[in-house]
Amino acid sequence: MSNDSFRTTPPRKPPTPRLVLWAQSAALFCFGASILLEFGQAQWHWPLFGRGWPILGLDIAGALLMAASLVLLRTSRNR
Repeated sequence: MSNDSFRTTPPRKPPTPRLVLWAQSAALFCFGASILLEFGQAQWHWPLFGRGWPILGLDIAGALLMAASLVLLRTSRNR
């Protein structure tokens, strides 16, 4: 039966573009590095990273990368 909806395979989703994967990986790296820096400053009082600016910078960079990856993903899926 060609009209049997239970036997038909669902349509395949297009693969995720590599640029999206790289952007999400870089964003996760930024978030992880900021967490490690935060922990290091709280635990061992690292004076090397002045007043949390590198942590804030990593958080902002991670958020921008994640937003860019979501925009890229949406534009690739809408085509």
